[in-house]
Amino acid sequence: MKLFTQNAYLKKNGIFNWTIPAHNVTLTNGSKFNVCPNANVCGAFCYAKTGMFMFPNVKKSHLEKLELVLNHRDQWKQMVLDELKLEKYIGKFIRIHDAGDFFSIDYAMDWMEIINANPNVNFYAYTKQIHMFKNEIVVHPKNFVVIFSFGGKLDHMIDRENDRHSDVFTDYAKLIDANYFDVKHDDKLSATNPNKKIGLYVNNIPHVFKKMKHKSFSQWTKNEK
Repeated sequence: MKLFTQNAYLKKNGIFNWTIPAHNVTLTNGSKFNVCPNANVCGAFCYAKTGMFMFPNVKKSHLEKLELVLNHRDQWKQMVLDELKLEKYIGKFIRIHDAGDFFSIDYAMDWMEIINANPNVNFYAYTKQIHMFKNEIVVHPKNFVVIFSFGGKLDHMIDRENDRHSDVFTDYAKLIDANYFDVKHDDKLSATNPNKKIGLYVNNIPHVFKKMKHKSFSQWTKNEK
């Protein structure tokens, strides 16, 4: 099993990726599992439910990784620790989840242990587990950056001025006018750029663009209250 993947875009920018399925999935034993327990409107617009993410081989790979974590937690953790000993990861960036989220505190703490054990590797993650990272995980490793993402059940906990966070826009001019930084050319800038406001533009996913009706994720969840 290939634990960390890279496409041409990620490789160019020194990023590796860990991916599990997004949102509600059916495990191989037939049971249901919610990988994104704090998803809200993002579940309706999720890019990880479209395109290449729907290819049978991709879905199979992501599900295998999730079930490795769920059913063989210690083995998974050791596999990741062994993999990160390789020289190719030194100084590089690991994006934890381009689909899925920290679905439990135990899973998140496993990642904190892995990150602490690899101080020469940089890690970052977008997450909707705002309460978990503000109140349950009180000490974050120095080589880990968390980006709170709008579109979830806990959007009200995001401090736009002080928390590093992301919002998804359908209007690029509004993204810029709101002082958000576009990271489409190098995703690791979401973790390293001094501007903590990360803007994500969905122009490359036409059906998502249409469903969002010119509203950002934060506008959708604000309107639901």
